[in-house]
Amino acid sequence: MDKRKSNRLITLSRLDYTAGDVTTIPDKSDYPIRVPLEKGNADEFYFIHKEYSLTNSDDSVYHLPFIFNECGTPWYEANLYFYERSMEEDFSRGGYKTTDEIRKDASMLLDYKLFCEDECIDYLDFSASRAAKRPSYRYSQYLLHRDDVSPKNLNKRTLVVYKFYEFVSKLPGYTLDMTRVDKTKQAFIIFQNGFKKQVTLRSQTVNASYQQKPVPIGYVRDGGEDLRPLSNGQCDELIDVLNSGVFSVDERLIHLIALNTGCRKQSIFTMRMKHINQLFKSLEVAEGLESLHNISQELKDEISADGTLVLKAGGKTGIDTKNGKPQKLHFPRSLVQQIHTYAFSKESAKRRKLFEQQYGDILSEDDMYLFLSTNGNCHYMAKNDPRYRQVKTRPKGEHTDYLKEKLFRNVSASFPKSFTFHWQRATFAYQYYQHLSRLVVYNGKTKLKPGQLRPGDEIRKIQIRLHHTNRETTEHYLKLFVEFDDKLVAQDGYEEILFKGIF
Repeated sequence: MDKRKSNRLITLSRLDYTAGDVTTIPDKSDYPIRVPLEKGNADEFYFIHKEYSLTNSDDSVYHLPFIFNECGTPWYEANLYFYERSMEEDFSRGGYKTTDEIRKDASMLLDYKLFCEDECIDYLDFSASRAAKRPSYRYSQYLLHRDDVSPKNLNKRTLVVYKFYEFVSKLPGYTLDMTRVDKTKQAFIIFQNGFKKQVTLRSQTVNASYQQKPVPIGYVRDGGEDLRPLSNGQCDELIDVLNSGVFSVDERLIHLIALNTGCRKQSIFTMRMKHINQLFKSLEVAEGLESLHNISQELKDEISADGTLVLKAGGKTGIDTKNGKPQKLHFPRSLVQQIHTYAFSKESAKRRKLFEQQYGDILSEDDMYLFLSTNGNCHYMAKNDPRYRQVKTRPKGEHTDYLKEKLFRNVSASFPKSFTFHWQRATFAYQYYQHLSRLVVYNGKTKLKPGQLRPGDEIRKIQIRLHHTNRETTEHYLKLFVEFDDKLVAQDGYEEILFKGIF
C-alpha cells in the first residue's frame, strides 16, 4: 500500500441530516436545525429540516471516505461522487445504509489519482486524439503490466474509474465525453433459467477466467463454498472432544447447533433470548402432546412431524441468514433444553450485563444475543442491531477460527487438517441422509407405514432442511453421500501424501 494514501484518504465518522432540506426560511412546526453562516452576521442562519418520513429516523451516513488532493485541498469531484453514492444506496440493502463497498472503491480511485500525479497527467483532460494517450487508457495499460494485479482486480479498478467519470460527466459545468473515457457496447447475459440481463461491456476489460474450479474429491459445492462431511468416526471424535470439558458450555452448544440444524454461523451467532424462549415454549407444548398426528396448523409451524422444534430465521426475525432468505431451523428437543439451561445460567446473565454496561439499553432483554463473548461482545453483528451502521468494523463470526484452532489442539492426528466450522453443515446433511435412507421403501406397491418414505422423498427433505432453492444443489450432496466412503478413502490418501512431512 502506498504510504501517501494514509494522509490522503480519511474516514468521516458521521454525517448528520443527509436526508434533510437546507433552506433560509425557518419553519417552526418542523423544529428545524439552525446553523450560523460562516463569516455572516450574528443573526444570519440557514436551516436544516429533517426528513421524518424515513423508516429509520437516523438519516446519518457513517464512515464515509473523504479524499484530499496532493496540495491538501479536498478532491471535490471524488468526495461528491461517494457522497451521492451513499445517498443512492440509502436503505437499499435490507434497510441499512452502509459504506463498506464505497470505502474500498475510494481506495482504488485514490490509486488512480496517485498514478495521474506521478505521471503528471490531468485526470480531466481527454483531448488526446489517440486513445492510448488519455488518462483512463494509460492507467489500464499500467495495471496490465503490473504482476501484482490479477485480471479480475484490473477489471474492478478500471470499472471504479469509469463509474467515477460517468458521474463527473453529468455534473453542471463539466464537458466530459464518456466515449473518450472508454469504448462500450451493450450485451445480454442469458442465464440457465432463460432470464436475460443487459450489461455494459468496456474495451478496457481483460479476459478473466470466471469458470469455477472443479470440486475436489469428497467435497460438495454449496453456495460457492466447498464442503466436506465428516465421516461417522470423525463426527464421533468431534462430539467426544466437545463433551470432554476442553470447550466451554457456549462453545459446545455453538458446535451442536451447527451439527444438528445445518445452519450457518451468522444464524447461530444472531440468535436472541426471545428465540430461546419461543423454542422452550414449543418444547413444553410438545412434551405435553401424546401424539404429533392431527395437530393444528399453528402447532405444525412450531413442532415438526418428526418431533423437532421449528424456529423461523431470516426476514424480520432478527436471525441473520445468507442473503436474508427466510428459513426454518429444526432443533432437537434435547438440544433446546441444553440451550435454555445455558441461556438462563449465571455465566450467560453475567455476559449480558457486561454488554449493557458497554452499550446501555440499546437491546431489550428479548433482543439480547444468546451467545456473547466473555467481554460481553457479540460474535456476529445482526443487521437489525442499532449499532450496525455506526460500527466501522463489525464482528462477522471470526470466533469460529478460534474454535477451530482449539479443536485441532485436542483431536487425533487422523482428524482432517482442512476441517472448517462450515463442514458441520455438510456433516449434518450426511447424518440426516443416513437417517432418512433407512426409511425409504423401494417397493412401489407397498402401502407406506407412518414414518416411511418413497424414493426421492429424502432429497426433498434434505433440500428443505438445507434451504436450497435448487434441487440440483441437494442432488450433488446425495451423489457425494452415495459414494462417500470410496471418495473419503481416496481423498485421505491424497492428503496423506500431500501433507507428508508438514504436519
